[in-house]
Amino acid sequence: MNAGSIVRRVAVGAGTLAGVATLVLGGSGVASAETAQYTARSNNCTGTMMTQYVSGGGGWQVRNYVNNSGGSTTCSGWIDWAPQGDTNHFYGLQNRIWVDPWRTQESTYIPDNSPALARVCVQANGDNTARCTPWW
Repeated sequence: MNAGSIVRRVAVGAGTLAGVATLVLGGSGVASAETAQYTARSNNCTGTMMTQYVSGGGGWQVRNYVNNSGGSTTCSGWIDWAPQGDTNHFYGLQNRIWVDPWRTQESTYIPDNSPALARVCVQANGDNTARCTPWW
């Protein structure tokens, strides 16, 4: 069992014990409150990893919440996904979105159940390096 799986199990258990607020999703189970895990920054752009747990077979889901708080620079955000938990071999640029200046946009969810690991990335136009969060 990898560290991400252990952290997720603890989070689910703690949420259940603490009576985390839930919302009902039509037919797909109950989701825990969405939680911000990590944030990556590239110039005036941020990409925040948002996670939620959906019971009833849904499991963990991750999305990228991208905020562009800058003047004239666009940015893009995406998810890198390692379905087998091997971060040396992952699918990059999953659910990529482009965000105009002074806008916020979120990607669609991607499943992130054990052993899978994911991270969100962001890159402002003109920044030669993508900035990514730690794997979760």
